[in-house]
Amino acid sequence: MVNHLQVKDQKVWIAAKKGLKVLRDNAIHLVDSGEVLKLVAGEKELYALFRGELRVYDYSGQHLRTRVAPWKDIFLSEDYGLALANGELTIRKQAGKLIKLSDENGLPQQDYKGCYADDNGVIWLFSNKGLVKLESLDWRTYTDLGSASSQVFGICQDKENSIYTGLVSGFAHVQNGAAKVYDRANGFPYGLTLSIAAFEGDIWLGTENGLIRKSERGFQEVRTPGGGDFVFSMKNSSNRLWLGMGAGLFSYSNGRIENVSQKNDLPPATIFSISEGQDGSLWCGTYTQGFFRYADGEWQVLTEMNGIRLDSLRFSCFAAKNKNELWAGSLTEGVFHFSSSGVSRIPVEKFGFAEIQSMAISGNGSVWMGTNKGIYEIRNGNPAHIIKLPYVAGQNGQSCTPQSIAANRDKLLVGTTEGLQVLDLDGFQSKKPEPELILTDIKLFLGQNNSLPEYADDSLRFTLLPAEVRLPHDLNFLSFNFSGLTEYQKENLQYRYRLRGQSDEWTVAGSRREAVFPNIKPGEYTFQAQVSRLGEAWSPVQVEYQFRILRPVWMRWWFITFTVLLLGGLTLAFIMDRVKRVNHRLRLENALLEMERKALRLQMNPHFIFNALDSISSFIFKKDPEKAVRYLNNFAKLMRLTLESSMEHLHPVETEVSILKNYLELEKLRFQGKFEYHIEVDDEMDYDVGIPPMLIQPHVENAILHGLKPLEHSGKLDIRFILEDDLLIVEVEDNGIGRKRARELNKRKDHRSMATQINRDRLRLLRVSMSEKVDITIEDKLNSDGTAAGTKVVIKLPAESI
Repeated sequence: MVNHLQVKDQKVWIAAKKGLKVLRDNAIHLVDSGEVLKLVAGEKELYALFRGELRVYDYSGQHLRTRVAPWKDIFLSEDYGLALANGELTIRKQAGKLIKLSDENGLPQQDYKGCYADDNGVIWLFSNKGLVKLESLDWRTYTDLGSASSQVFGICQDKENSIYTGLVSGFAHVQNGAAKVYDRANGFPYGLTLSIAAFEGDIWLGTENGLIRKSERGFQEVRTPGGGDFVFSMKNSSNRLWLGMGAGLFSYSNGRIENVSQKNDLPPATIFSISEGQDGSLWCGTYTQGFFRYADGEWQVLTEMNGIRLDSLRFSCFAAKNKNELWAGSLTEGVFHFSSSGVSRIPVEKFGFAEIQSMAISGNGSVWMGTNKGIYEIRNGNPAHIIKLPYVAGQNGQSCTPQSIAANRDKLLVGTTEGLQVLDLDGFQSKKPEPELILTDIKLFLGQNNSLPEYADDSLRFTLLPAEVRLPHDLNFLSFNFSGLTEYQKENLQYRYRLRGQSDEWTVAGSRREAVFPNIKPGEYTFQAQVSRLGEAWSPVQVEYQFRILRPVWMRWWFITFTVLLLGGLTLAFIMDRVKRVNHRLRLENALLEMERKALRLQMNPHFIFNALDSISSFIFKKDPEKAVRYLNNFAKLMRLTLESSMEHLHPVETEVSILKNYLELEKLRFQGKFEYHIEVDDEMDYDVGIPPMLIQPHVENAILHGLKPLEHSGKLDIRFILEDDLLIVEVEDNGIGRKRARELNKRKDHRSMATQINRDRLRLLRVSMSEKVDITIEDKLNSDGTAAGTKVVIKLPAESI
């Protein structure tokens, strides 16, 4: 029957029931007889565990030495050597430090079968009841401290690294891993010891029967003011032993006790705790008067700091860092930090709603707290790094006692209701192997959890989780689960994560191992996560997971391009149709206007013909055929010019001038000797400047008939065509009788001017077609005496080219 195998230098060593054997050269050779339980291969030696003894061999098979060893199992690594016996584990570190663990100092009492140490320094023991995990060997516990009770009340350490603790019925002295108890049974009849300190090479004990001094000569009672008053706290500082008592603060030096409170006019108060800052300042906590502080050679009473009242109802313990900085613990409110920059509070939830019983500051600035739920550390005084010391052998969350914690040099001393605990700070705070981080699960919410692989192109190695995932836009609610892989301080692991592509900021998740991301927008993302132990630096990014949320159809480039082109086409078609409709309407309106203008011009022709024929009949009636013929010839020319331009919207100014000249010659012949006329055209006038046909003639006719004809003398008519910027200005000016006198004469004759009304309608149509750029003004000219001197008509038109 083979119990164990080891391979070394191409040889197989066999631990068998009938002896130690080796396989070499394809043959098995017996090395030693007897049942071999376990083999451990060292660098140069082979350790074989037989029943009742340990034999050591070299790798040639030569027996080197034997030692009696009632062990069940052994283990050897670079850091540890382990030996397991009945109920006891012996551990030898590489530095040579020997540790023995049993049920007396925290090792659970079981029938252990084997032992093992992993790469993280965690020791595993297995039995028929399961596994026992020893996470840290930096703890030592002492629970058998007297027959009455092992509850510890006060702690100190002397210069020789001996530890002294106060007990219910005496005190204990711990040296070289062994504890000696002093109580009534062995010469210490003073009962309960509340406080303890080392001073001048002796141990001073504050007991229920007064102050006791332990020296080489034994125990001596020291008289204090107030007789057997309790000494609640003691502190060795500045070559004095400070005593916190019910009657106030006292000090001992040079063989005498001095009442410090009385000497410095400090108010009477019970001193329940004394703490020394790193700068030599001294702080004393009282029940009713706040804090007494000694700094820079003077005492000061502090009843409040930064607006917070300092009383024992709020604060149960405290630790001073210097004269300006103080940490204070509360049973119900957590921890307060007072400094020159203000006050901050760490809520009690951060400590699992534990009651802070005691407090101390170590050399690296860490704040240590004993609570009713175990021990906590504020690493380096940073409130963001609160560490609950793990449940290891001897430190299983025991309730700590008030004012029973000390951080001396390289050790943390903690008193609990079940004994004394000692922590090697150098070992505990040394760098441990970093934990590994893995992604354990990815969940898709608002859909089937198992549908995620449908959108994956690959899978991750080992975990087989879907990889290269491309999700539609409506499946954008993801959660990631991750976990740190370590067996050392697993409960102190903290995590943080971020989703690159959404934010570069890290989200600190604490101990929560899940990240949830709802409503992720379309895009490419990388999920990253890190792990660390509380108080340590974050590990490099160990988890990276890339995925993509696809854009919906309406957000993809081809759809957007198609939509833009479609909308653009529809808009263009709508605009073109609208323009077409508007142009069609404008053409109809212009055609209508043109027809109206033609109709008005045609109305002008009969009116003019009527007047011309009337003049010709007058000549015939007067038997003046020569003038009648001449008049008829001029009339024919005028009619020809009128007919040629009657179908045009505009004709040249030159044509309009010719029509006016022919018309004026006819009228001059008709009204012999009644007027003279003059037509003036601007030299800058171009030939192609147009004017509506027969627009000026009605105003000329009115000037002759109503202004000049009634004159008793010959009148004068001036017609001017002026080009001014983009305007054509036509002026018709006479020196007739004026409009007022003309209206009076026409009223008597019951005359209504058709030409004037027709021309007004034409001007209205011109304003519509020429956008209000047509204007006409009529001015009444007056002499210096106020009598009429004629009329002036000014017509303004756009200077349009034909």
